[in-house]
Amino acid sequence: MQPNISLPSLAPDVQRKVLRGAVILGSLTLGYFVGKRIFEKYRARKTAMLVDQSPEVRQAMSLRSGMNPSGVAWLMWGDGTKEDAILQVAQQIQDLDAVAIAYRNLYGNELIKDLQSELSAKDFNDFLQSISSNSNNSGKNSSGSYSAPQRLIVALQTVYVRTSPDASYHGRIYEVGENKNIFKTARAGEFIGYATGKQHYDAKNGVPFIEVAYKKDGVSNVLWISASSNYTEQFSSKVALLAKYPQNSSALSSMLPLSLLGWMGLAGNRMVTKEHAQVYNESFKPTEVIPSGMLVGYPVMTLTGGAHAYTLVRTANGKDRWIETQSLTQQ
Repeated sequence: MQPNISLPSLAPDVQRKVLRGAVILGSLTLGYFVGKRIFEKYRARKTAMLVDQSPEVRQAMSLRSGMNPSGVAWLMWGDGTKEDAILQVAQQIQDLDAVAIAYRNLYGNELIKDLQSELSAKDFNDFLQSISSNSNNSGKNSSGSYSAPQRLIVALQTVYVRTSPDASYHGRIYEVGENKNIFKTARAGEFIGYATGKQHYDAKNGVPFIEVAYKKDGVSNVLWISASSNYTEQFSSKVALLAKYPQNSSALSSMLPLSLLGWMGLAGNRMVTKEHAQVYNESFKPTEVIPSGMLVGYPVMTLTGGAHAYTLVRTANGKDRWIETQSLTQQ
């Protein structure tokens, strides 16, 4: 026969205390989530009220619409992504940091993280490259624009200079035999080279890179370095650089910008007209017709509209212009 075992019951006063504690805890928890929800709605409503005055808010909303077409937040992961719409918005963005703040206020998420999860590595790079081509972003080292052509790059702390934009290899003993793309280790305050204007986001390792180039002792070098402001500093002139890092005087004398319109002298980086071509400005208004065989700049991005495709090219001095893709060839 099984013994009849009963658990001792709590005293009435203890039961009241436990019940009162549970009620208080439940009320506090409910109050927290209700308050948080009210605050989030207030913040989103206040941000949305700025739509007519703030292009950054409109751009943030347009980007969200491209990533979450249905408008149902919990469906975002499987909602499909309108890459073309996102890239079109990128062409309008002048201040990505302000757009990211508006996006955070509206949706409570980080814009860059959402874009990385919704876009392929190529599309995400195209997004950043498109933003960097916008006039107000030229030379601005933000989360959208890594660098501008001909900026002088200096290491802020010890950093690897690489032959490819891949941060996987770190020179450790156990990595022997792997892809050794480390060209050298730059010391803090060391001049590294001249930015070409090309950039790449290493999605695997989460590292933004900028391309740098220079010619020394007759040898041309094209390399990659982290674009993080923790590792590199950028200058618009030698005078500004030497004012802060005078020890680079000899390096600047021996490390020269590449000839033939700077770094565009290297094969594979130049766009040349193969026929007479109409040139359009940033607003797509025709400006001039240029002859065949003319070096026009380096490619930034391509835009397809209807039956025509256009390539945005940038000159060595940072001027942007659109040319019909079929009129160009890359050398």
